[in-house]
Amino acid sequence: MARKSRTTKTGPDRPDLPKTFDRAPEPGDGDLWDGVEAGPGTVFPEHVADLQVHECRFRGVDLAGRTLSGLHCRDTEFVQCDLSGAILDDAVFTRVTFTDCRLTGAELNGAGLNDVRIEGCRADLVRLRMARGAFLCVEDTVLRGADLYRFTAKESAFLRCDLGEASLEDARLAGTDLHGSTLESIRGPLALQGTRIGPDQLVPVGALLLAALGVQITDG
Repeated sequence: MARKSRTTKTGPDRPDLPKTFDRAPEPGDGDLWDGVEAGPGTVFPEHVADLQVHECRFRGVDLAGRTLSGLHCRDTEFVQCDLSGAILDDAVFTRVTFTDCRLTGAELNGAGLNDVRIEGCRADLVRLRMARGAFLCVEDTVLRGADLYRFTAKESAFLRCDLGEASLEDARLAGTDLHGSTLESIRGPLALQGTRIGPDQLVPVGALLLAALGVQITDG
């Protein structure tokens, strides 16, 4: 009997979404949202605790400055949403996509991002301190000044992203694909050990590593 071949996973799994959605209810503490769609008319209070979101769609929702403590989000997509300044510390995201969203200054410290895709977003100054990403793919996204202190990535990628002035101090990024991303002014360049870059990134990354190691280039 022929043995079935195993498919090697190469990126985040997509959200498993229903064909139709119900209308989102008014958000409240401890709610379970299952198969609902939230739009611009969905108003979130300043603080919502322990919200669980399963198989949902957020389109054009204003979450700027909101605190969503204890958020658990599975099989959900966010499209053109404003999460700037949102506090999502210790949130858990599984099979979630963010497309064309604003995440400037958002707080995701200690968050778990599993099978998450972030594409075409503005996420400068986002804080991902001690967060964990597994099969996380960030594409064409601005991450200038992002704080990734002790961020841990597994089977992840930051492709064509602006990481200018981002802090990677004590981050664990071995195996992460960084092709096409701006790396010239990152802080904590030793965290790049074990990552993958393109030939066009060799010179700027080499200069960063030499400086971090205290190597001086002088005339003989």
